[in-house]
Amino acid sequence: MALSKQIYLYSIDTDFLYTPEERNIHNKLSRLYIIRKKYAANQYCKQFLNKIIKKYKQELSDLLDANTNKDLVRQLDPTLLTDKRVIGLFDSSLTRALNLSINQVTTELFVLNVYFFQILHDVIKNGFLYNGEKYVFFTASAGQIRTKKCVCIKESSYERIRNTLMCGLSVEKINAAGGINPNKYLSYLALSNSATDVWDGFDIDKAIVVDDFETNVFGTVDFIDDSTYEITRQQMNVPVPHMDGAGIMLDNPTRMIRGPWLKGLLIYFSFDKFIKEKCSDGDCVVTDIWGQSYHIIADGIKYILTKSQMKLWKYYSSWAEYKEYFKKYHCEICYCNIEEEHIPKSRINYQMLQTLTDMSNDEIDRLIKPTVKEIESIGNDYKSTMRILGATDFNQAPSYFQQALQIYPELFKDKYCRSVLKDTKKSLVKKAKSGKLKVNGEYLFISPDLYAFCEWLFLGIKNPQGLLQNGEVYTKQFGNNSELACLRSPHLYKEWAIRRNVKNDKTEKWFGNTKCLYTSCHDLISKILQ
Repeated sequence: MALSKQIYLYSIDTDFLYTPEERNIHNKLSRLYIIRKKYAANQYCKQFLNKIIKKYKQELSDLLDANTNKDLVRQLDPTLLTDKRVIGLFDSSLTRALNLSINQVTTELFVLNVYFFQILHDVIKNGFLYNGEKYVFFTASAGQIRTKKCVCIKESSYERIRNTLMCGLSVEKINAAGGINPNKYLSYLALSNSATDVWDGFDIDKAIVVDDFETNVFGTVDFIDDSTYEITRQQMNVPVPHMDGAGIMLDNPTRMIRGPWLKGLLIYFSFDKFIKEKCSDGDCVVTDIWGQSYHIIADGIKYILTKSQMKLWKYYSSWAEYKEYFKKYHCEICYCNIEEEHIPKSRINYQMLQTLTDMSNDEIDRLIKPTVKEIESIGNDYKSTMRILGATDFNQAPSYFQQALQIYPELFKDKYCRSVLKDTKKSLVKKAKSGKLKVNGEYLFISPDLYAFCEWLFLGIKNPQGLLQNGEVYTKQFGNNSELACLRSPHLYKEWAIRRNVKNDKTEKWFGNTKCLYTSCHDLISKILQ
């Protein structure tokens, strides 16, 4: 798995790229901060030092502003690259394209922490130098943008792998086709930096991209007026893109995929069986988002992606052009999450508990009972202790300690093992106090009603019925008519969507081959869970 493979790189700050004059002021400020901390109790000294610090801060800011207009190519100070600055990066399409060695430190990439936007401006415009090599701004994911970070790459290496990461596109081509929002572009380019494994069996020639399935769903909503921002509760039709970020495939198991400008969930569904049973001639012709027609069965289509998964589709003239670039530049389709054979029980968190604002003491006792039982079983119950320590057959990457426990359970009596159990118990108590409580629940992929999607795509039914009605869901993980709380993590507001699990011959036949939670196309649950 990708999470077991790491490469290492340096995390640098913008002050690593100072000019000598900027460095001089920075050093003065650093010494002043130390002195201010030493005399923090003396109010007079503190005020005096704050005035001096403010003066030097302004001086540094003015100097940075002046240097911004000089078209400066900054240089990275190599003496600042210490072991403390080394961070880990999971194996990804980017690291594989650069051919980076696992568990080795690389200087092909740097993560830049931004404290001065003037320096970031210089890096984006002119790059920076390190050991005679020029480095350029590469991208920043949505999370990195929020935390003021970005990734820089050696320019010569970037030019070598650019077409592989961008599947033949370039900034010039994108701008010529109308441009794109910069944040979206950076986020989509950063998909190559996701921790992934290569999907070796994926055949791009067996894939197509179709339009998104969207219908109007009637329900009660809090409607926000976009001019006055007044909120009124009313019943109305709401447009819901049911297949947003989802596609179907004949390969098993279900998985989250990543590729050049591609992301989303591919769900295992026997659409070939659907076509043979429901279509008159045992085949079906489908038109992709570029207008090209395909015979699903005759052409051997195995993967049906949707437009919402193909982020930069409009910058390609056809699917054939994308496939041509994909093969020419040796691009890859990868997966980051895959449906496991065994899904362990999950834990609820403090966010979900905070939205239960009217719980009684009896309800709280009932909610914490499984957690209390688990904590008390450590060291007393053999099976529970082994499961808590991860020494089970379901653990696909057991440590040597866990393997030893499975071979020789009597190790429980060992002094070290007893200390591990003691620390584990303390950890579970600490987690329970912070709201991480054991519940009869599981983390599952959420899928729309794929039967309804196939009715819409293959049979041309504009408002398909599907197999689930409003208020119904399906998952094979729980019994028929079970009342399920469908929760989103992290919580956004008060997403306690309570639904009834429906298990019958039809849902078992069409949905029972995966462990997903299937939602109805007549339900606003997708708006609740986002």
